[in-house]
Amino acid sequence: MDIEKWFTPAIEMGQLINEYRSAPPEKKEELELLIKDSAYLMRLHTMQSYSSADFLRGLMPDQKVNSIKRDFFLNPAIPSYNRRNTINKMCYHRHDYLEFIFVLRGSYVQSINGILHEHKAGDVCLLNPNVIHRDEVSGPDDRVLFMGLSPSFLKGELSRFFAPHSEIAAFMQEQYGRTDQQYILFQSNDFSMVCRLLEKIMEEDDQKLPGHHLVIKGYLIRLFGVLIENNSFTCHYQSKSEIEENLLAEILKYMQDHIDTVKRDELAAFFHFNPDYLNRFLLRKTGCNYSSLLRSMRLESAADQLKNTDKSVNEIINDLGISNKGYFNRIFSEKYAMLPGAYRKEWRSLKI
Repeated sequence: MDIEKWFTPAIEMGQLINEYRSAPPEKKEELELLIKDSAYLMRLHTMQSYSSADFLRGLMPDQKVNSIKRDFFLNPAIPSYNRRNTINKMCYHRHDYLEFIFVLRGSYVQSINGILHEHKAGDVCLLNPNVIHRDEVSGPDDRVLFMGLSPSFLKGELSRFFAPHSEIAAFMQEQYGRTDQQYILFQSNDFSMVCRLLEKIMEEDDQKLPGHHLVIKGYLIRLFGVLIENNSFTCHYQSKSEIEENLLAEILKYMQDHIDTVKRDELAAFFHFNPDYLNRFLLRKTGCNYSSLLRSMRLESAADQLKNTDKSVNEIINDLGISNKGYFNRIFSEKYAMLPGAYRKEWRSLKI
């Protein structure tokens, strides 16, 4: 398969985004226009509705559900051109169509409702609509292909094909809302047939000759057959409580990792929550709202640094994103019954 031919617009987009991230302010506006007018986005606009270039830059300013505009589309993933040890995390998002993810080369990291999966070349994932997930495309050499399918596109011949495969048939029947059947992971011993079929599908989609949609549907039937009959697959089931516990753990980790800069609205956007709902969710799961949790995390981090580093109090509160020293002293004293300097002095006297 000539992967690069199909990925050229995505590769060019990845290079533009990388330039944008490191560009000075005066250059960003010019790069935003290039991103907006890129071949990749122009094509994407014809296939689905999404949150414009902000979505591709890792931002999600609203709670929009990505919607399919056609019964079928193919979309090469945008590779990241940062250093390999730098992970670019997309925001959580969801869409109203089924989505196939084919890892053609390299690797692909995906978090589905808080569960992290690391896929390798030859792995395939099928997501039901409305499953909240995010992606991490880790490097310039990775090649990951997304395929969107409207539920109506899978009726008729395809739905009859699923009948002998009870687990797959059950999965296909649960296409709306957050159900227990969330996604299927396929692992292939021989990925060559899948690649050949994908190449034929991509050619038909590119040429768009009369009847191409019928030809594509025929190839999809064969593709499902190869995936189901010649590969091992696992249907993953997630209850609502499991989803919530996984997402809570990831939210708390995100807050800890961004303890100096995190804001409630940005946190809510990243996890595809309404800000008010995020507050209610945290209160229900932890007994504390967002502000109380962040304050507690910052105080615990400050106490740990006072005990284990020689940083000054000013350095510590600056590192934690706190600008008001008087406020910090007050809340620290409320929690630990003494000022930060006294806390450090007492702790060190206990170690002697």
